[in-house]
Amino acid sequence: MMKEKLEEINTHISALSHTIKDMEEMMRASDVCFLKKFPVSMERVQISSQPDPQTPSGALIHVPRYLGNLPFRVWKKMQDIVQNTPLILDPNTAHPDLVLSDDLTSVKWSWNKQPVPDNPERFECYPCVLGSEGFNSGTHCWDVEVKESSDWSLGVTTASNQRKGRDFYKTCVWSVWYDQYSLSEQPDFGFRVKQDLERVRVCLDYDRGTLSFSDPVTNTHLHTFTTSFTQTLFPFFSCYTIFTLKILPLNS
Repeated sequence: MMKEKLEEINTHISALSHTIKDMEEMMRASDVCFLKKFPVSMERVQISSQPDPQTPSGALIHVPRYLGNLPFRVWKKMQDIVQNTPLILDPNTAHPDLVLSDDLTSVKWSWNKQPVPDNPERFECYPCVLGSEGFNSGTHCWDVEVKESSDWSLGVTTASNQRKGRDFYKTCVWSVWYDQYSLSEQPDFGFRVKQDLERVRVCLDYDRGTLSFSDPVTNTHLHTFTTSFTQTLFPFFSCYTIFTLKILPLNS
């Protein structure tokens, strides 16, 4: 089809070229000769002229498909690409043995201490890190992927809890923990999870004074703390292995 169209166009171009050449020769002749032959020349031009080719159906860009509701379409596409996590980690609180991901959503233990300042907010003894945002009202929920780690602890603590020394777990900490190789109960560390999990869901209801932990994969309740919260609470994460603890995006 395309080849036939090209041949037809080339034929028209050739005919017009001959007509133009003839007209140029006539214009070089005397005015009387040109006027006598003018009606015949005009007829040749009209015969050689062809209407503009018609655009076949479907050849044009479907403008509404690409530009209709463009801001909404971009927003929907960005939802598929960009993921939002309910909280991120605060690197200024991370123990020097911990390494955080660039997007501040995961943490793992390292054999090498990180070159970080010894600021008052930073953990000194236990390999812990806090979330960047504290809560003093409302309900908050986040999922943590723990399947790669054999030794971890999750929960919340108060903003004023001591992060230096070995007294962190002795007061104002509500947490669950898992140690694949531990034989002791270590009550100061909170509630011990004995099953190997893929994820842990942490749900804080500050106003009702409850902190619940569950397994979102099997929809199994693990433990609930009930108390009266009076201080700002920060999520905390503790990792004793080189494997990663990761805060998961919403609806993941």
